[in-house]
Amino acid sequence: MAAALSLAALETRVVHGAEAVTADGETKPYSFVYESDYEFVSGGDFDGDGRSDAVIVDKLTGKFRLGYQLTPGTYSWMNVRVSGIDHVAGISVGRLNSTDRDAVVIVAPDANRVAIFDVSKAATAEPPVAVSPQALGPNAIVAIDIGGAGNTAHQDLYIGTMYNDPTPNHVTLMRNDGSSFNDLSDAPMTGEVGRANRISLKAGEPVLAGVVISGESAATFRVENLTTGKSATVAEATGIPAKSAYVFGSFRGLPLREVVFYKPGESNLLAYPVEEPAPGNLQFGAARSFNVGQAIQQAFALPAAGGDKLLIIFGSGETGGIHSFNGTTAPALLQSVTATPGEVLSGAIISTDHFLLLSGRAGGKFSSRFQTYKYTGTKFEAGLAGDLATLDETDVAIHARILANLTVTNEAGMKPYTNTISGSQVSYVMMPIPGGEFVMGSPEAEAGRKADEGPQHKVKIAPFWMGRCEITWNEFQLFMYPDEERKFKDTMATNPDVDKISDAVTRPTKPYTEMSFGMGKDGYPAISMTQHAANKYCQWLSAKTGEFYRLPTEAEWEYACRAGSTTAYSFGDDAAKLAEYAWYGKNSDWKYQKVGRKKPNAWGLLDMHGNVLEWTLDGYDPNCYQQLLAGNPVESPWIKATKPYPHSARGGSWDDDDPAVLRSAARRGSERAWKMQDPQLPKSVWYHSDAPFVGFRIIRPLRVPPPEELSKYWTSGVERD
Repeated sequence: MAAALSLAALETRVVHGAEAVTADGETKPYSFVYESDYEFVSGGDFDGDGRSDAVIVDKLTGKFRLGYQLTPGTYSWMNVRVSGIDHVAGISVGRLNSTDRDAVVIVAPDANRVAIFDVSKAATAEPPVAVSPQALGPNAIVAIDIGGAGNTAHQDLYIGTMYNDPTPNHVTLMRNDGSSFNDLSDAPMTGEVGRANRISLKAGEPVLAGVVISGESAATFRVENLTTGKSATVAEATGIPAKSAYVFGSFRGLPLREVVFYKPGESNLLAYPVEEPAPGNLQFGAARSFNVGQAIQQAFALPAAGGDKLLIIFGSGETGGIHSFNGTTAPALLQSVTATPGEVLSGAIISTDHFLLLSGRAGGKFSSRFQTYKYTGTKFEAGLAGDLATLDETDVAIHARILANLTVTNEAGMKPYTNTISGSQVSYVMMPIPGGEFVMGSPEAEAGRKADEGPQHKVKIAPFWMGRCEITWNEFQLFMYPDEERKFKDTMATNPDVDKISDAVTRPTKPYTEMSFGMGKDGYPAISMTQHAANKYCQWLSAKTGEFYRLPTEAEWEYACRAGSTTAYSFGDDAAKLAEYAWYGKNSDWKYQKVGRKKPNAWGLLDMHGNVLEWTLDGYDPNCYQQLLAGNPVESPWIKATKPYPHSARGGSWDDDDPAVLRSAARRGSERAWKMQDPQLPKSVWYHSDAPFVGFRIIRPLRVPPPEELSKYWTSGVERD
């Protein structure tokens, strides 16, 4: 640990919680940038009204969303803005193009991109200002005042770069004179610079630059004073875990702060108190380690009277909590925070007396909702909540195409139809399923019944079309292998606009083995895909056809399978007749068979019993029926998944010898063992190589949901592509 540079002669700024107060008494929002796997989030006074606003920047695309706090605690969120910078490596917020309001600066190492965005106007976007440092590969940025000759009232730039030669990692200081940016100095670093932020080590002392310098096995946290026009180390913490993140705050309620490190995915906190052994000399004291018992995803400092609080998001965002923390004893939970059902916590944006808790769909890659929490002196109370603008323009484009093609708007107009997939000769048949009410589950006296099939409960189902047969390899390979699709495109006319939308949907990785396992492809059901892969096929097919397709819920599947029956099978209770309707262990020759060779149910659906097990949208919960009893009837239930396993599959398969598992009410949950032999690391989100018995069929609901809901259906599990 390094001690100390005297701060006595430096310009005085008071930093507390989320604010910075300059020596002349003007209050400005203080913006600490928090980083997740997919986003950067921060606050700043973008419109100059004295209130902290919010920005969320998507790392992959560089698109950003702005929330303006027009009245205290109330945010008006704007549509997505395009930065033109993808694979963002760092952002900062500061007084860069004006001295009375903040701008957003974004950097990316590829193509040497640094751009400043004036976001002062909610309704219109100003052209960005490009900055060109001489060093190459900008990957970290801090908007901060740099003293010395030529200093102005505008903040300047501290830029970490990573593509220099012969020493790759540098830090460049750039002077902002109000109209241009020019290099002040450039210095090599011992490792890659990241997690760059403005911080303060003590109330009443200057705003400094804090950065994590990453080595191969460990990292160093360095705090630098820039008031002379050059970088000088104030304090340094060495030996922190590689890839560490950090927060700082007045957790003890003292002028001296604490910096708290954690490694995302691990359960330890490492707290360094700031000490002042002599007036004006600051250093880090001995670190204390605390195990919080759960994997930490993100941590945040919340301004509060008597000492800042520590907000921690655990796991993959399943839970979160606000903790009291003094740097010497383990954090103590004060109150829990949660996301809306079916979502996970994804981040937080801090203001002076409140914070915005962000959440997104499980398995998603961006925040989609916010919940305001205001500090009341004793706790943080939940306030206004709402949706954020979606980042998924692909879904918006698909939705527009679906609405443009919509011809049937009521149940009376629903008829069977055959579709040919655009740009191919592959077709499929959809059968109308009337809306109605049924009793879901099996009676206790039904032979072969299991406990997870009860208690029975009434369910109301909206009308939809369902695939007459299971999805075949002929259909799935067009999605699975883009080269197969291109073969048809070479000889058949296609719509370039449709191709553009469908090609934007994420496709599977190429499998390491032949996924039919020699059982046949032409006319045979596609198998061994994960539920995630089945969902993404539905998204792709929706883009190709301009019709909304998804997997059925468990309730929709059982309703369609029963086709008005109340017996063990759609055809009655006599299992001896099963071979007339299903391929299963006793007649399948221990492999799947071509679709559509057995008798249909009363609604014209084939192979609902047997051939391949079929994915549904639901996560599998053996006790969920008990919870559904509260509704009378339950309307369109969907048990949303909260973890990768298990998901629910229905219908039984060619691999099942016991007729009971092919009953209309029989349920099955997926298992990790289904991909046990998958040699890909990490395990593929696309294939279950040990599940050659699972496939799927699609439905098309009569009602088309709004665009922000589409992604919830097309990524209904928690796998990430």
